[in-house]
Amino acid sequence: MGNSRSTVTQSNHNPPSQVQIIQEEVSEKQVHFDSQEKSVKVNSQEKSVQLDPQETLVKDDTQEKSVKGDPQEKTVDVTPQENPDAFDLTKLTQPISISHAKPGNTICGNDHVLLLQDGSTTIEFRIPPKFQSKCIPWNYGLIRDIIWCSNLNIFILLTRDSLLSISPEGAIVPAKTTTKSLDDFKIHKYPTVKPYDSSVVFWRCTCIGTSLFITYSGFGTVIDEYSMRANSCKIVNRYMPPNTCAVYEGIWCIRSLESRNQLGLTIMDARNNQWRVELRNGDDCTIVWKMVLPIQFGDCELTILPNEEWLIVNSCGIRLIQIANQKIKAGVEYERELRNAVAIGKSYFAIRTKSTVEIHRVKQLK
Repeated sequence: MGNSRSTVTQSNHNPPSQVQIIQEEVSEKQVHFDSQEKSVKVNSQEKSVQLDPQETLVKDDTQEKSVKGDPQEKTVDVTPQENPDAFDLTKLTQPISISHAKPGNTICGNDHVLLLQDGSTTIEFRIPPKFQSKCIPWNYGLIRDIIWCSNLNIFILLTRDSLLSISPEGAIVPAKTTTKSLDDFKIHKYPTVKPYDSSVVFWRCTCIGTSLFITYSGFGTVIDEYSMRANSCKIVNRYMPPNTCAVYEGIWCIRSLESRNQLGLTIMDARNNQWRVELRNGDDCTIVWKMVLPIQFGDCELTILPNEEWLIVNSCGIRLIQIANQKIKAGVEYERELRNAVAIGKSYFAIRTKSTVEIHRVKQLK
């Protein structure tokens, strides 16, 4: 969305002196898309997700599941089982590592490595468990976005007018990270990927398999879809308003949940500075679900958490919002002004603030 930032970017809230974990009761306005009726249903009170009224009914307040269809079946009481891999934002502990970083918001990780840009001429790989930096010279300008493409085993880097990728063997095979030469970190540029007009610039990107989606800066956001290979890219679709958003709205961040073939978007309405999150079908960009976000200032980054959960990062603010099963699971306020965040596998969680990169351990290593 770029220059379409929210008009209010400074918080009146004085950050606490330490990490403050606050379980919030936040009113939600959710919109569910019924694929059978082809209509949108709004329910401001509903806390459950109803997938098929003929087969399944989930009641969160009683933790009871009843399965219909077989007249012999009876209601079954299901005792919730704690998922050992669950990410609990309210149990975030003090960081195990804090390092200085120049201003910026780019940060990305896969299961084994963290990648970020630190200044306009350097990118860094940071390898667990010590997260020591491996710096690589970068001569392509400021990076707008970085994503990990698991299908091609590459990091994809987006600038205002270019697409590049890097495929370090050390990022894929952790055992070789200590011996791999920086000369082996090859950067590839895709010359066919350019903005559709000289007056527009790239902003964010994500991928589902080998389908790459690139958004543009500004209101009335356009989304380009590419078919991507390790060394080539071909445009296959272009989504325009109103199919992407209204002309008075801008898409700030786009991410993907590959296991469900879904795109996640954060969108700001310039008429009232109201933020919302949407899930879209990865095949045709149609809306699956959306919800207004309790964000009053700053911007909204989006990232994927383990177990198909989403995280809203209130960039230029201090709020983190965890979303699970299409409802708010938890909200916390962080100690320092946020820029972005990302999970590194299921063991670490990295937060980029205004001037630091902070690593939290979320699962004890065996």
